[in-house]
Parts: sequence; C-alpha cells; structure tokens
Amino acid sequence: MSHKNTPVPAAPLPPEDLLPIEELARRLHQDVSWVREKCRRRCPNPIPVWNLGRHLLFDWVQVSEWIRNSPRPIHAAHRRHKKQEKKAA
Repeated sequence: MSHKNTPVPAAPLPPEDLLPIEELARRLHQDVSWVREKCRRRCPNPIPVWNLGRHLLFDWVQVSEWIRNSPRPIHAAHRRHKKQEKKAA
C-alpha cells in the first residue's frame, strides 16, 4: 500500500540556527519594521518565518532561498528632462 499523500517529516531545526527579527534585519541591512512588514500575510511574497507567540524567528537558509527566488522589481524607465532655453527679452 502506497502513502503518496503522507507528509514527510521535516528535519528538525536546531535552535541555534533560528534568528530573531533584530538579527535578520541587521543581516539584510533593513529596519525591523521592514522585516515585520515582509512577514505579513498580505505581503505578496512573505519572508518564511516561525511565529512562536510574540516572537518571530527566521531560518537563514530559508531566507536566503526566499531572496534567491524573489522576483526582481521592475522599475520604470528614467526620462531626462531637457533644459528649457531662456528667451532673450
């Protein structure tokens, strides 16, 4: 009998591999508020997070994968403004 839909238990995460939000913000060169915003469910591509009550913990390997797989933002083309010539009076 095959168990195709049985979830495979994930390897346990050692506690020393989990980062607090302050450490993750430092590694990403961002504010804690930026990291908190990227964890919200309404974010289109949220950072993988372990929510332990009030504490948000992050696995650096998963966050690195999230960065690698995140879509790059598309910026609008820059347009130069031409200087207007001064009219002689």
